[in-house]
Parts: sequence; C-alpha cells; structure tokens
Amino acid sequence: MKKFTKKVWSKEGFYIILFLCICIVGTVSAWVSKEHIDKVQEEDVKEPSLTEEMDDFWQIDEKESSSIIESMNEQQEVSNEKEQTQIVESKPKKQSIVKQEVKEEPKQESKEEKIANMNLPVKGKMGMDYAEEKLVYSKTLEEYTTHYGIDLIAPLNTPVVAALTGKIVEIIDDPKLGTMITIAHDHDIITRYANLSTTEMVKIGDLVRKGQVISGIGKSALFEISEEPHLHFEVLIDGKNIDPSPFLPIKKE
Repeated sequence: MKKFTKKVWSKEGFYIILFLCICIVGTVSAWVSKEHIDKVQEEDVKEPSLTEEMDDFWQIDEKESSSIIESMNEQQEVSNEKEQTQIVESKPKKQSIVKQEVKEEPKQESKEEKIANMNLPVKGKMGMDYAEEKLVYSKTLEEYTTHYGIDLIAPLNTPVVAALTGKIVEIIDDPKLGTMITIAHDHDIITRYANLSTTEMVKIGDLVRKGQVISGIGKSALFEISEEPHLHFEVLIDGKNIDPSPFLPIKKE
C-alpha cells in the first residue's frame, strides 16, 4: 500500500491521474454535447412549419367564423348607411316654391276709351260747333268758315282744366286763336286750349293730371273777338283733328 501510494504521487502517477482526468472530462463533454444535440433535434422536429401555422390559423371554429362574418357584415351595413346619409345630406335641399300673387297690370285704355273718358275742360254751353267739311258762320269775320274745334261759352276767367292727364308741350300766342296751351297724351292724342286769359299757371314740360286747372277763359282770340267769352277746344288723334263734342256732356244753346 505504501509502495502504491508512493507510486501514485510519483511523476508517473501524476501523468496517469492527469490522463484519467482528461478522459473523464472528455467523456462527460461528449455525453453533454450528445444530449444537447438530441434535445435541439427533438425541438426542431416539434416546431411547426410556416404551412402548418397557416393551416392552424384558418382552422377556426365554424361558430367563431360565422360570428366574425356577421360582425363584418354589420359593420359594412353601418358604413353604407353612413355613406348614404352623407350623400343625402350633401345634396342641396329643394327650396320650397312660394306661390307669388301675380298682380295684374291695369288694362291700357284704347284711344276711343281714353277720349270717351275726357273731362269737360270748362263748365259752359256749346257755342260755335266743329266744322271741317261743312262751314259755320263767324261773327268776327262775317263769313262762313271752317272751324277745327268747339267753343264752350262761359264767363271770363272761368277755370279751364286739362281734359286728360298729359304733358305740356306748347304754350304760344297764336295770331288767330290767341293764348293757347297744348297738352300731349297717350295714344298720340293732343288737346288744345285757346282764347285763354293767362299762361302763368303752367310751363312747358309740366305733367298735369286730368281735371287740373291750367288757365282761365279770356278774350285773346282775334278771329273770335266778336263772340261771347269762351274756350276754343280742339282734339287731335295722330295729328288729325276730330270733333270732340260727341264725347263731352255739353249743353246746347
């Protein structure tokens, strides 16, 4: 025993022990490495492939799949309803049509109606009548002559009014008919007022209404100076004289 112990702790024994240790370490290392490699291989074998993972992903329970599909459909319907609501709201609203009452314009009078509605320019009785184709006797001229108007007898300074609404277009001192005012009306109707007393009440361009006083009866007409005080009144349509007496309520002598 002493010899063996001495041999072991001798130089040769040291190398033997070292060798044994190396063998043990190598054996243990080899065993551990083998165990590790086997474990890794086993894990590699158990790890599912990408294809298997996709198969597992699509292998969903039928109820769960149906629930998911129904949920997606509901979300799609809600989305469609929102879009339709937005489209409807984005459309311009129809404006309510308000019926407006159409005001009828006053009917325009014809020439005949307008003349028929003339005012009597002065309150008086008939003097010298209208004479275009026939002749009437003139006291002043002491002869029969034409007469393109009518004479309305009334006292001096009796007010003379516009027979119709119109515009003053002429104020003159006519050598035959004396102081004369001319008024233009619709439908190319003209009225003339002669043998007047004044021109101070109106001026050219004035708009006068029917029945408005424009002057008074005078004695300015030289060709009718021998006649009683009167208004010489003429009516023209389209530049042609007409007899105004049928349209006026005149007292005959």
